[in-house]
Amino acid sequence: MIDFHKPEISDKKWVKERLSCRDNLTCEYSFSNIFSYTAKMRLEIADVEGFLVTRCFTDDTIGYCYPVGKGDIRGAISRIIGDMKLQNKQCYLFGMGADEAEELGKLFGSEFDIRLDRDGADYIYKSEDLISLTGKKYQPKRNHISFFRKNYNWTYEKMSEENLEDCYNMNVDWINTSGSLYSEDLERELQIIRRVFENFSELDCKGAVLRIDGKVVAFALGAQIRSDTFCVHFEKAYSHIRGAYPMINQQFVENELSDYKYIDREDDLGLENLRKAKLSYYPEMIPDKYEAWFINAD
Repeated sequence: MIDFHKPEISDKKWVKERLSCRDNLTCEYSFSNIFSYTAKMRLEIADVEGFLVTRCFTDDTIGYCYPVGKGDIRGAISRIIGDMKLQNKQCYLFGMGADEAEELGKLFGSEFDIRLDRDGADYIYKSEDLISLTGKKYQPKRNHISFFRKNYNWTYEKMSEENLEDCYNMNVDWINTSGSLYSEDLERELQIIRRVFENFSELDCKGAVLRIDGKVVAFALGAQIRSDTFCVHFEKAYSHIRGAYPMINQQFVENELSDYKYIDREDDLGLENLRKAKLSYYPEMIPDKYEAWFINAD
C-alpha cells in the first residue's frame, strides 16, 4: 500500500526535485498542474522509492502517472502494481513518452496493455513561430489580430496579484455568456483556476491579461516545465470578440515567454474542435504519448 496525500504548497520542493530528473516532461509533470488539478481529478501524490507518483480518480478508473525521479524504477513500479491490486477499479499508467513505454514493456510488459494515447498527446510549438506568425499559413491569425488592434481600445497587462480577481470574474462571465451549460466539469475548472489564483506566486506561474475599455476580455497562464519549455495551462477569451484568442496567444508569448524555445499548449482531450484549433497553429511536434492498462490476472 502506498501512502498518498493531497498535494500542498509544502510539497513543491521535493516534487520539483523529482521532476528535474526527467527531460521529456509534458503537462502532467508540472507542479502547478499537479497542485491545481487536485479537485477536478481527485488527485493525490506520494514519494515512492525516490520517485514522484501521482494518482487520480474517475468514477470507473484510477490513473497513475508514470513515476519520475532517481532510484530503482522497477521497485517503484512494483509498488504501484501492488497498489493497483488493492483497487476495485480499472487501473492504468499514463503520461509516458516513447522511452517510458519501452522501459515499461521491458520490465513489466506481460502485466500491462500498452497503447498509444493520441488524445493525450501534447502540442509543442516554437515560441518564435507563435510570436511572429510569419508565412501564408498564419495569414488568418494575423488578420484576426490586425482587426483586434484596429477596432478595440485594448491594453495588455502582465498577470499579477492585482488583476487575478478580475480574471476570475471574467471566467465566470465567460461561462454564463458562452452558451455553455454550467456542467460539473466547468464548476471543477473554476475550482482549479481559483486554487491557482490563490497560490499564484507560490506556484511560480506567469500569465497575461487583455482588456478592452478596462474590462478583462482574455487571459492566459501557465508555468515552466523544462528550462527551455513553458506550458500554457489555461487560455480564456470571449469568442464573440474577433481576434481575442489569437491576440492573447501571441501577446503572452511575445511579452512573457520569448526566452523559452518551446511552448507546450497541452493536449486536445480528443475533442474535434480543440484539435482543429491546436493544429491551426502548426505545432513543431506532437510527441507520441502512451498509456498502459493493468492486466490483473488475480
